[in-house]
Amino acid sequence: MTTNDTLAQTNRVYGLDVFRAFAILFVLIGHSFQHSKISPDIMPLGNLAILGVEIFFVLSGFLIGSIIMKLIDNNQFHSFSNVFTFWKRRWLRTLPLYFVALLAFIRFDYHGRHELFDYPAYFLFVQNFAYKIPEFFELSWSLAIEEHFYLWFPVAFLIWEKITKKSHLAIILTAVTFIIVSYIFRLAHPLFSDWNEYNGLIRMAVLARMDAIMFGVLIAAIKFYWHAGFNWIKLGTPITAILFVLLCVWWFANMPHLMESRALQVNLFTIQSILCALLLPWFDGVHSTDSGNNFFSLTSRLSYSLYLVHILVIIAVNTYLNYFGIFNQIYNNPFILYPLYFSLFYFVSWITYNMIEKPFLHLRDIPLTWQSVFKASWATVLAITVLIGFF
Repeated sequence: MTTNDTLAQTNRVYGLDVFRAFAILFVLIGHSFQHSKISPDIMPLGNLAILGVEIFFVLSGFLIGSIIMKLIDNNQFHSFSNVFTFWKRRWLRTLPLYFVALLAFIRFDYHGRHELFDYPAYFLFVQNFAYKIPEFFELSWSLAIEEHFYLWFPVAFLIWEKITKKSHLAIILTAVTFIIVSYIFRLAHPLFSDWNEYNGLIRMAVLARMDAIMFGVLIAAIKFYWHAGFNWIKLGTPITAILFVLLCVWWFANMPHLMESRALQVNLFTIQSILCALLLPWFDGVHSTDSGNNFFSLTSRLSYSLYLVHILVIIAVNTYLNYFGIFNQIYNNPFILYPLYFSLFYFVSWITYNMIEKPFLHLRDIPLTWQSVFKASWATVLAITVLIGFF
């Protein structure tokens, strides 16, 4: 969800772009399937969204972990001033579009217009820290997990590095610490009998899901510090892929036995994260000879924008179909509705990427002057001003 800038354009790994593209496409398909009239036989494909977010988590851990390890090797990640630089770069990447999307949801939510500060927790990314996210901008649950990863992982790393005096060991211990915390949090809950409760407290809470990102970090650590092990994991990809397909089949079968088994409820997302993480070495080895301007590369670049805007697009399309009196004719026909959705997903996200995301990406690598800041932020400031002006 927030990883598509983590390799410079000239150093992008095509296989990871493909992996990321599949992740966002799974999410878009899953959420689109909540609309229109589709065959019950393919309705379970909507669970692809769950696997899509899981891929985003492990990929984020792998890429951000790789960045941190490169910084460590260059002696640029051993003090709080280094960490502040890391935070600045991440927040310039993630926050502008997030706050634009948050204000848009406050104004155009499914449930109607809200007041500007009805949901203050969302401005601090604590809307789902250890509890269910409210029925508002639920899409942001995964972004909150990502932001807490950016915030707390470097701090924990510095503490472990001070204790162990060994950077590679500190990386591993930091990842393992968060994995243990998440597992204990899930273990502390009783058996859930209701999917919505389980989904809200176990799948979507920050403390319950930080481990998913950490498995990606561990794969990055294996690549950096034990390359033979990284290659062994890659050799095992056929077995991993078979297990991953079996997991998909289980989701498509509507999760049999999940609501009757506490062991399954506690361990499901650990298993799922590990399987997704074990696919990373294979995708990391896939390269392309083209310029990177194909469908997968484009989808990968737009993935963060696609994630944040696609629900707003769905709301807008449904609203205007009703406004023009053609809702039933279009909404009930998926062969018309879904192409309309996806065309606008890409169109709107291309605009937000180029007008909001990309200028702030450039801002990270140049001196911060009034001119550079204004050039990067004018579209964001305009969008926020217009949205606030609706209140």
